[in-house]
Amino acid sequence: MVNAKKVAMVSLGCCKNKVDAEVMLAALVKADYEIVYNMAEADVIIINTCGFIHDAKVESVNAILEAAEYKKRRCKALVVTGCLSGRYADDLWEEIPEADAMLGVTQYPHIVDYVQRALNGERVKYTGLDCSVAGCSQRILTTPPWQGYLKIAEGCDNHCAFCVIPSIRGLYRSRPMEEVIDEARWMAEKGVQELVVVAQDTTRYGKDLYGQPSLPKLLQELCKIEGLKW
Repeated sequence: MVNAKKVAMVSLGCCKNKVDAEVMLAALVKADYEIVYNMAEADVIIINTCGFIHDAKVESVNAILEAAEYKKRRCKALVVTGCLSGRYADDLWEEIPEADAMLGVTQYPHIVDYVQRALNGERVKYTGLDCSVAGCSQRILTTPPWQGYLKIAEGCDNHCAFCVIPSIRGLYRSRPMEEVIDEARWMAEKGVQELVVVAQDTTRYGKDLYGQPSLPKLLQELCKIEGLKW
C-alpha cells in the first residue's frame, strides 16, 4: 500500500488477548493501515497488555517502555490496550506520558479512531467497561495456519477473591451461538482444523442468553462444520 501508515503490535498474555489483537489488526488493515513486524518501521506501535499477575504486569510495563524508545525515531503514536490499561489506566497515564492513546478491553471496535486521533496529535484515554461483547469474525489469524482460537464469551460472574477478571473485563456475556458458529465456519474456510474454544468461564457459556449452560450444544454444532478435526 503506497503511503499507508505502518502499524506494529506486541500482544502479551492469554489466548483471549490474542483474539482481541487479531480483531484490532483486521480493523486497522480494513482502514488501509499496513501491518509490520519490526517496531523500527512502524508509524504506530500498539502494546496489547496483560495485567493479571505480577510477572505479566512487569512484562507489559517493560514492553511499553521499550516501545516508547521508538518515538525518538519513526514512531508517531504509542497505543496501549489490554488488561493492564483497563486495570491501571490512571497510573499508567500519569507515569508513562509517552503513551498517546489508552484503551480498555471493551473499546477495540474503536481502535481505528483512537489510532487516528493519536496520529493527529491528540492524547486520548478511554478505559471504561462496555457491557456488550464485540464479534470476532473480522480477524487476522496469527496462529499457525491449522489452528485457531474461538472466543465464545467475555467476562466472569464469579468474583473470586484471588482474581480481578470481573473488574477488568466485566460480568459474563456469551456471544450468540449463531455468531460463534459462523465465525468457526469462516476459520475452517481459512484452513483451520484445530479449534480451541476459549473464554474466562467456558462451562458457563449460554446461561445468560439461553437460561442454561449451552456449551454441549455449541460443541455439537461445531463438530458438524466441515474441515474441523479437533
